[in-house]
Amino acid sequence: MTPPVQANLSRADLIEEYDRDRLGFVMRAVRRYGPVVELSPGTVLVADGEVAHDVLRRTNRDFLMDRDRAWRPTDSRRGEDALESWMSARRAMLSALSGDLVAEHLRWYSAALTALLDTWAAQGRTDDPLRPLVRLSTDAFLRLCTGPSVPPDERTGLATAVAGLLDALNPIVRSSYELPWLLDRLTGRRRRAARAQQRLEAGLGALVDRPPPAGLVAALRDAGVPRDPLVRILVSAAIAARLVPAAANVWTLRAMAVHQPADEPAHVVDEVLRLWPPTWLMHRATDVETVSGPWRFPAHAALMICPYAIHRDERHYPDPAEFRPARWRDGRPPAGAYLPFGGGPRWCVGTHLARAQLVEAVQVFRRYRLVDDSGPVTTDTNSTLYPRGLALRVGRAAARERNTTR
Repeated sequence: MTPPVQANLSRADLIEEYDRDRLGFVMRAVRRYGPVVELSPGTVLVADGEVAHDVLRRTNRDFLMDRDRAWRPTDSRRGEDALESWMSARRAMLSALSGDLVAEHLRWYSAALTALLDTWAAQGRTDDPLRPLVRLSTDAFLRLCTGPSVPPDERTGLATAVAGLLDALNPIVRSSYELPWLLDRLTGRRRRAARAQQRLEAGLGALVDRPPPAGLVAALRDAGVPRDPLVRILVSAAIAARLVPAAANVWTLRAMAVHQPADEPAHVVDEVLRLWPPTWLMHRATDVETVSGPWRFPAHAALMICPYAIHRDERHYPDPAEFRPARWRDGRPPAGAYLPFGGGPRWCVGTHLARAQLVEAVQVFRRYRLVDDSGPVTTDTNSTLYPRGLALRVGRAAARERNTTR
């Protein structure tokens, strides 16, 4: 077993170079040092799919989640009550996200997305598709939680609380500088985030106490999930469900406008998520010196697992920079080579629903003429991966076009 290749950067130099161009820095490091490199003492970049798969598979045991969705330190170890209740709630949510609940949700989602595209078509264009798609993603999650009987205006308070928490977390997540937790929790930004999270927890707690029928929360309560773990996992899901699905939809919109793919919708989704995985970087940590594959990771190391780089491995994806949905006709790559939803016991619990929504989105987008009308488009990597500066001309497709693309 060998330690990772050493880049020998100081912590200050690492932060400076990383913040200057995050994607560029990661890809240059992989090309120069290889797929597993210790960038600075205690910070290891993992861009090898097999190693990433092993690390994710052994999460909760040998590799730990060192922070939660609210970017607070956490110590999730197998056997601890907090972790066990969390994993139990995850299993119940995975079971609940199936059947009639999801089928009804997808019908609503298709209609809501169509209404948004109709608005853009009436205007002839959209200069900021991300913002309305973020609102739609938030409302979609909250409607899933409450069920169809709750009118939209009664979800407004929760939507405001979700947006408030994400706004408060934004400067924390975007920053590469971290103070020790005992000091950081006293800063103004952490206090604002704590207050925002308390507001969201209060709103979701009231929903959990009196869940409307036919929604996700009612299903989870009926499954016996206790109140506190349920509120915690709903907060985490609300954070994930606001920007990540919207970012995936925006990348899909751009791919449809630029490439006009006629491939199977599922293959288009796979290729969009390969090239532009919204969760482009995942974090794990070691407690003691730990081995994965041929590599020996030091104790107390922070691991940066990069799906963006893993998805560009030429061993699995010839011409990896090209948008080519047809590559998915021959099946899926080996374990670890495709990680848009993570992996292991902490994989995204909403994976199947998210994929179904994106497949539905491709079918909706094909009913419209989409033309890329952007100036310079940049990639924001401070949290979720999404394009800035995207602008589209939007028109309704002719009846014959609509019929041939269904």
